[in-house]
Amino acid sequence: MSKILLVEDDQFLRTLYVDLLKADGYTVEEAVDGEEAFNKIKSGSWDLILLDVVLPKMDGFQVINKLKTESPQSLKQKIVLLTNLDKSSLIKEVDPLGLQYLIKSDLTPDQFVNKVKSFFT
Repeated sequence: MSKILLVEDDQFLRTLYVDLLKADGYTVEEAVDGEEAFNKIKSGSWDLILLDVVLPKMDGFQVINKLKTESPQSLKQKIVLLTNLDKSSLIKEVDPLGLQYLIKSDLTPDQFVNKVKSFFT
C-alpha cells in the first residue's frame, strides 16, 4: 500500500483529499504547515509527498530549500507541489528544482485522484 504525506493548510481541502486518497486505498498522513512538513519529510519514508506551496510557518519552496541544505537525501522522495498559483509564476520556481506540480483549482476530485495515481506508474 502506497504511503502519502499530504501537506495542506486548508482544512476543507485536506479533509477532502485525505478522504479521497484513503478511499482509493492509500495510507495518508497529514501535515498542516511547512515546519511540520519539513520534520515529517526528513524523518519519514514516503512514496509520494503532496506539498502545498502556500503554507504557514514555511512555504513549500522554503521546505524544499531547507531539505536541500539539512536533509538532501529526503529529496529523493517523490515530491509534487500543490498550488492555486498562476502556472507561469510557478514554473519559474519549479523547473530548476525538477519538481512536478498540480494546480488544485483546475482539478475535480476524480481528476485529483487520477493524477495522484499517475505518479505511481
